[in-house]
Amino acid sequence: PKVKREQIKYFTASDKKETVITPEDTQQAYIYFGAPFNYSYKEKDQYKAKIAEYLLGGAGFGSRLMEEIRVKRGLTYGAYAMLRRTKYASYLSGYLQTKLSTQDEAKKLVQKVVDDFVSKGITAEELEAAKKFLVGSEPLRTETLSQRLNRAYNEFYYGRPLGFSKEQLKKIETVTLDEMNDFITSHKELSELSFSIVTKK
Repeated sequence: PKVKREQIKYFTASDKKETVITPEDTQQAYIYFGAPFNYSYKEKDQYKAKIAEYLLGGAGFGSRLMEEIRVKRGLTYGAYAMLRRTKYASYLSGYLQTKLSTQDEAKKLVQKVVDDFVSKGITAEELEAAKKFLVGSEPLRTETLSQRLNRAYNEFYYGRPLGFSKEQLKKIETVTLDEMNDFITSHKELSELSFSIVTKK
């Protein structure tokens, strides 16, 4: 060892459901949002968080946020959300931009989409679509040497056995709708959204 090892400080995301407005000379409203996610990177069922993240806001046009905010209402070009699971924090974070006139509507809609997601869970069709994409696109995530090295590094960094990702992929193929909905509806804290909005002065 050549360096002094430091204990990583853990940060807990705010559950205060605050809204912070930052006035700027802008033509659009930039909406950032986040919430706690009481889930550790050490958990063995990371594949469930991966599916939940994909369907809530990580799937582009296959996600709830994109479907409700862009496709159905045309309020934005894109709406995204991620479930971050790191050594220093675990939280939901997301982003969208919209017209100044639809800022409040978009904010309320984000809250509603997340509330519905954690209260009702997902459908069988959504789960099947997520499985097909996550399993089917796997070769693209391990195509190059650098991708494979990066995956091996991450497995080491997070204290997981080599091959952990492949095992998780097998579990994605076999997870049931009930198992997924039990997982999603157990994380009510995701509804404790805070917003930071950059908008017109």
